[in-house]
Amino acid sequence: FAAVISFAVSVSLSVRADEPVSYPNVSGEVAVELENDWAYDSDDPTAEFNTLFLKAEPALRLQITEPISIFAGLVFEPVQDAANPGDDRTFDDEGLYVEVLTLNYDTEDFSIFGGKIGVNFGIAWDATPGVYGTDLPEEYELTERIGIGGSFTFGDESLGRHTVSASTFFIDTSGLAESAFTRRTKTREGDGGAGNTGDFSSFGVALDGGEYKNAPGLRYHIAYVHQGRGTGNTADEDSFVIGGEWAFQATEQIGVTPIIEFVYIDDAEALADQDRFYLTGGLAVTYGNWNAALAYTRKETNVPAAADVDEEQFQISGGYAFDFGLSLDIGWKNNRNAGVDTDTFGGLAAYTIEF
Repeated sequence: FAAVISFAVSVSLSVRADEPVSYPNVSGEVAVELENDWAYDSDDPTAEFNTLFLKAEPALRLQITEPISIFAGLVFEPVQDAANPGDDRTFDDEGLYVEVLTLNYDTEDFSIFGGKIGVNFGIAWDATPGVYGTDLPEEYELTERIGIGGSFTFGDESLGRHTVSASTFFIDTSGLAESAFTRRTKTREGDGGAGNTGDFSSFGVALDGGEYKNAPGLRYHIAYVHQGRGTGNTADEDSFVIGGEWAFQATEQIGVTPIIEFVYIDDAEALADQDRFYLTGGLAVTYGNWNAALAYTRKETNVPAAADVDEEQFQISGGYAFDFGLSLDIGWKNNRNAGVDTDTFGGLAAYTIEF
């Protein structure tokens, strides 16, 4: 039983707010997660195994002047799949790689950036509550792109603040796509795929809003991304997303945050007439230091000249956050993929140091 549950620690250390700011300066955080997942029951025997792994995300910012900075986001996590399906894994194949490395110019209402970026598409891959709420939405998170972009923010307290952003990009196949400690399979331009073009033929635009006076926890997200076809592909990929969440206090002690997001991908994976849909809904409830979360995602893939492939996942989880930063969460999920059911029980841990 102890092997099934992982433990979470969350600690924050910050500099004094009243200290004068001087340039250049360095700030950042290191977020560490310890997770154990036990797939204990499945229609496919090879899907029954236990996985214990560590994930760390160091994020560093060098503030050169007030508007100009360099940001680096690194990830340490398993970077290879198990050699044999069904094998238990304990801290296997962990590697460190660069997810984001950008030069930024930021003001209150305007920003431009360039380097290795993440594309602003979707919020459910980050915001869906629960231990397993982000599992399927993470499939459409667009990371590790070489690109440039910018944003403009407008609005006021009564109408809310709204940000228009845009970027152009391609998949990173440079040396920055390598990993340390364990070597991962590097994407090459000849591998093809959506956005793997080596030029700026892919682009995205997004509109985000929130900070409403009468609904301070409400936000929305709308985005469109076009990714050019890579080598051997048959179509460009076009993706659309609309979503939002609202964090509010139902009572003085009870906080509620519902989230919903819909994604449509036309010619998914740059394959002509292959369309994909995601629908995600979640609900987080807090009572004092306690939390509980429900989340559901349905994924449908329409494959030309073949049967459609459906996948859905439901999760329930909960935990406790101590006042000094320690938090403990456990969860359960059921995943049904192409008619194969798998039940998983486990837990999540996070330790964050800010500086």
